[in-house]
Amino acid sequence: MKKTTLPLFLALWAVMMLILGALNVEKQEIMLEGVMETARQDVERDYQEIWSGGAAEIEKPVIFIGRMGNQLYEYGGATCFRLYDVDGEELDRSQMTLGRACPTGTGVYRWQIRFDPVLTGQEQVELAKKLKEDRSWTWFTGTEGGLYTGEETDGRYCAVEGVVDREREIIYPRMVQYVYADSTRTLMISTSDFFEGKELTTLHFDTVSISSDLVSATASPETMLRAWEEAEAKLDDLLGDSRPDIRSVVSSSDGSECAPLGGDIIMASSYACSPVRLTVRELWPTALLTLLAAVAMALYTDKKQRAALARERAFSRAAAHELKTPLAVLRTHAEALREDIAPEKREAYLDTILDESDRMAALVEQLLVLSRLEASVPLERAPLELSDLVRQVWQPLELGAAQKEIAVDLALDEIWVQGDRERLRQAVGNLAANALRHCPAGRNIRVTLARENGWACLRVYNDGAPIAPEDLARLFEPFYRGDKSRSRESGGTGLGLAIVRATALAHGGSCRAANEGEGVAFTLWLPETPRL
Repeated sequence: MKKTTLPLFLALWAVMMLILGALNVEKQEIMLEGVMETARQDVERDYQEIWSGGAAEIEKPVIFIGRMGNQLYEYGGATCFRLYDVDGEELDRSQMTLGRACPTGTGVYRWQIRFDPVLTGQEQVELAKKLKEDRSWTWFTGTEGGLYTGEETDGRYCAVEGVVDREREIIYPRMVQYVYADSTRTLMISTSDFFEGKELTTLHFDTVSISSDLVSATASPETMLRAWEEAEAKLDDLLGDSRPDIRSVVSSSDGSECAPLGGDIIMASSYACSPVRLTVRELWPTALLTLLAAVAMALYTDKKQRAALARERAFSRAAAHELKTPLAVLRTHAEALREDIAPEKREAYLDTILDESDRMAALVEQLLVLSRLEASVPLERAPLELSDLVRQVWQPLELGAAQKEIAVDLALDEIWVQGDRERLRQAVGNLAANALRHCPAGRNIRVTLARENGWACLRVYNDGAPIAPEDLARLFEPFYRGDKSRSRESGGTGLGLAIVRATALAHGGSCRAANEGEGVAFTLWLPETPRL
C-alpha cells in the first residue's frame, strides 16, 4: 500500500480543531454568563417599575412574569425564573408558551393565556412547530370590540374556552379559536386532565399575541424543550425541598441562583444552553473549510512527493546509465592491457582510459555541483558586472567557433547582479557550450544581455534544428535528451542545462528554452541589483 500524508494532515486538523473548539467553548461560557447577568439586571429594573406601580399586589407577579422573555432565544437556550414571597411561597414562574390578550373594546393587554399547565411537553413541541411554520397563528386582530374596524383584517374575535382566574386575569385554555367573518380557525384543543371538575368559561378578545420559548431560529422545538426542562431541573436541584429564604443567597456552579429581589420577593433563576452546541454552530464552516484545505494539501503533498520520488528514481537511473558506458570502456581496455598487445595499441588504450576517466570525473563533479545547488547550499554572493563575466566566458571559445565558421555576435548591456561568480560563470559557460555544440557550421550565434523590468535578461540564440515542443519543457531536467541528436556522442554530460536552471533558481531567477525563427533561444533571468 502506498504511503500517504492524508492521515497526518487529518490528525493535525483534528488537533487544531480541538484547540480552537476548547477556546471557543470557554468564550461561549463567558458570553452566556454575560447574557444572564444582563437579564438579571433587566429583571431588577422591571421589578422596581412594577412593584412601585399601582397594580394590585396579586397582579404584580403575573405582570412581572409576562414581561420576562427567553434571553437565550437566539442561542437555542432557555431561561427560567420563579418568584417567591418573603415566606418562601411560590408566587409565579416563567411560562414556556404564553398568550397576551386584549378583552374586546379595551385595547389593553390585560389578560394572559397560559398554556403550560394544560399541555404536555410533546403538545408544547407540536404547538411551537405550528407557530413557527405559520406565523399568522402568533397574532390575531378582530373587529368585534369596535377598536380595529379600520384595520385590514377580516377577523372578528378570538374565542378562548378554559378555566378562568379573574382575580389574576389569567385563562388556562382548553380551546383557542380565531373567528373570521366566514370561517373559524382552531389553534388548539386540549384533552388534559387539568380541566376535570373545573368550570369552563369562554372569553372573547380583540387582539391576541402568542409566543413560545420553543420557537427559535437556531434550534428545533425538541432541542428547546430539552433546554427548558434542563433549566427547570437546575432550579429544582438548587432549591431542593427547602423554601427560599429572604435572608440568604444560594447559587450553583451551573449558573443557577436564588436571591432576594428588593425586600418584597425572592427570585430564583437558571439557564440551559450548551456552549458545545454553540461552538459547533459557530465553527462548523471553519471546520469544513479547513478540512477541505487539509485534504487538498495532503493530496497536493502526495502528488509532489510522488513526483519528487519519480524524479529521484529517474535521476538515479540516468546517472547509472551515464556512468555505465565509461565504466564498461575502462574495464574493456584495462582487460586488454593485461594481454600481450602491440605497444602502439597500448598507448591508444591508455589514452582512452584517461579520456573516460576524465569524463567520469567531470560527470561526478557536475553531479556534486547540481546536488549543492538543489540542496540550497549558501552561495558566495557578491556584486558583479554580468556583461564582463559573459565576455570572459566567450573569449576562449572564439577559436572553436571560428574553426566551425560560426559567427558569434555579442550585444551586452552593462548590468550588475548580486551573485556567486563561479556558479554564474559555469551556468553561462554551459549555455555557451550548448549553443556551440548544436549550431551547424557556417551559421550564427547571438548573445544579448539587456534589462527587462528590473531583471537582467541573458539570451543565447543559435541557428539550428528546432526542438520538439514536448521536449522544450524538459530540456532542463538532468540527463534529458529528447532530441536523439543531442546524445552523449555530441559531447557534454547531460547536466549542463540542469545546472543552468538550478543556478537561476538559487539566485532567485528563472530560465526558459524556446524555438525562435530558424533556431533555438535559451534565456536566463537574474534579479538586477543597483550598481555600487
